Amino acid sequence: MHNDDARSSLGQVERLMLELVLQGTGDAGKAAAHHLSAGGARVRARLALHAGRALGRPESEAIAIAAACELLHNASLVHDDLQDRDEQRRGQVAVWRKYGDAVAICVGDLLLSGAYGALGSTGASAASLSVRMHRRIAEVIHGQCADLALQGGAKTTLENYERVASAKSAPLLVLPLELALTLAGRDDAVATATTAGSLFAIGYQIADDLEDASQDAMHQELNIVSVLAASGEAEPHERARALAIHRFQQARAAAALLPSGSGELLAAQASQRIERLSRTLALA
Repeated sequence: MHNDDARSSLGQVERLMLELVLQGTGDAGKAAAHHLSAGGARVRARLALHAGRALGRPESEAIAIAAACELLHNASLVHDDLQDRDEQRRGQVAVWRKYGDAVAICVGDLLLSGAYGALGSTGASAASLSVRMHRRIAEVIHGQCADLALQGGAKTTLENYERVASAKSAPLLVLPLELALTLAGRDDAVATATTAGSLFAIGYQIADDLEDASQDAMHQELNIVSVLAASGEAEPHERARALAIHRFQQARAAAALLPSGSGELLAAQASQRIERLSRTLALA
C-alpha cells in the first residue's frame, strides 16, 4: 500500500470510528471522541488494511474491519486505564480522570458496541465475523482477569507469564488478520496468524516490561524481570531482552507464511522491534 493510499484509508477508518461513537448526545460520545483524538499508532487498523488489500478484498471491507479492530483495542485501553488508575493516555488526560469512572465504563462499552456496528457494512459476512470477534474479545477478557490475579506480588513461572501475556494481548493483534483471512476464504491460515500474533504479543509485553521494570517493582506489579529474577536468573534484564528478540523472530517467521503477503506488515513490525532491542542489548 502506497503512503498516500494508506493515509487516505486510515482517514476513512478514523471518520468511521467517530461516526459510530458520536451517534446520539451525552458525555459518552464526547468522552469517546476525546479518547480517540489522542491518536496512536493504529497498528491494528494498519494490519487490517494491509491484509485486506493483500488478499484482494474491497477497500470498504478492509476499512470496516480496521475500524472494528481499532474500536475494540481502544475500548480495552479505556477500561485498562480505569482498572489501573492510570491518569494519562497518549499524552492527554485519561477518560476516567476527565469524565469519571461511570462514564469511562460507558465509553468502553460504546467503543465495543461500535466495533460490531463497523462490521455491519461487510454485508453477508457480518454474522460470521461477529462470532469470530466475540471469541477474541472473550479471550482478552479471560486474559485480563488472569493478569489481574497475578498482581500484588504474586509469584509465577515464565511459562505462565507468557501464557497470560499472550492471552490478554494476542487476540486483538490476531483479529485484523483473522477477519481479512475469513473474508478471503482462507480460514486455513487463521491458525498461522494466531501463532504469529501470540508470539508478537509475548515479545511486545516483554519489551514493555523492560521499560517499566523499576516502576512495576515499586508497585508490585507483574513484570518479566521480577519473574526471571525469582527463578534464579543472574542477569534478568539481559535474559528478558534476548527472549523478546527471540519471540519477535519467531513471530516474523510465522507471519511470513501467511498467504499473499498478508502478514508482511506484522513481520515488518517485528523486525523494527528486533532492531530496537538489539541496539539496547549491544549497549548494555
